[in-house]
Amino acid sequence: MSQFEPRALAEETISIAPQRSVARAKAIFAIAVVLAAAAAGSACAVDSQPAQTAASTPVAGTPAPKVDGVEVRYLPDGLGQPKAVPATAADLHGKALRWRDSEGGRMVQVSVYRPQQKISDALDILALNVMQQPVEPRKATDPVVSEDRTDMMWVADHGLVLRVTTSESAKGALDAIVQGLHVS
Repeated sequence: MSQFEPRALAEETISIAPQRSVARAKAIFAIAVVLAAAAAGSACAVDSQPAQTAASTPVAGTPAPKVDGVEVRYLPDGLGQPKAVPATAADLHGKALRWRDSEGGRMVQVSVYRPQQKISDALDILALNVMQQPVEPRKATDPVVSEDRTDMMWVADHGLVLRVTTSESAKGALDAIVQGLHVS
């Protein structure tokens, strides 16, 4: 091994380093763009309409039911008129609308909480210990859902927590109801 080999290797490494830092900067920028796009898409998720469902939506020309600034733009067929009820979950107090069918077997409740304490993600909701058999979300930004899929609670915005609860017979509409909520 000659004494010049380490020097040649060092000079080669120095000439490659700027190329790598430029490539690294481009990769970081590309990741930042993807994350920003994903964040923008998830911010609009609560505002979206359910895709191709066979259940009912409010009749055109009539205003959607609204509870504390949240419009309910989707409900399953056969539910009656909403009834305003107080919503309580641990230390959270809010407002809710509840729908029942004429037999009383199917029920949907949309609850809106505007907590004074900081609730920023699913971990804070789990800490409230208000849901029976919650399934631990994969990410802190995901909603907390009950194991039987009749209850979903999430942070919709800073200072705004939403919860949709259904009867066992109406749980198939849970996701569509959630997607049909619009924060105004």
